[in-house]
Amino acid sequence: MKKLLLLILPFVLLTAGILFGYNYYFGGKDFYTRVGEPTEIKTGIFSNGEKYTEYDYKQAVFNKKGEKDIQILREIRANPLRINAYLKLKINPRKGVLSWEEIPEKEIPKKALEQLTGQ
Repeated sequence: MKKLLLLILPFVLLTAGILFGYNYYFGGKDFYTRVGEPTEIKTGIFSNGEKYTEYDYKQAVFNKKGEKDIQILREIRANPLRINAYLKLKINPRKGVLSWEEIPEKEIPKKALEQLTGQ
């Protein structure tokens, strides 16, 4: 029994370490925001000669408990995001905004929605 435990224990520890590391570097927590006006608009040219526009949004974001944070959402796209649209953001504390999706108001947790509508 002790030999079996000695064989399994390193595997369990290694698996836990891998899962922790993955979540630490690539995971994120959900936050919610309502799109405002872009705080900065930049234009440029890609190396292939194609023009682009980058929109920066410095936004107040709220988690499901209603706790506030400030984040910068950078988007390279043809048009700015739709003003007053609700977004669900996946945010990593080290990397910032990893992803976002537009969601209906009814999908926002109550405490976060109270903060967003009270801004």
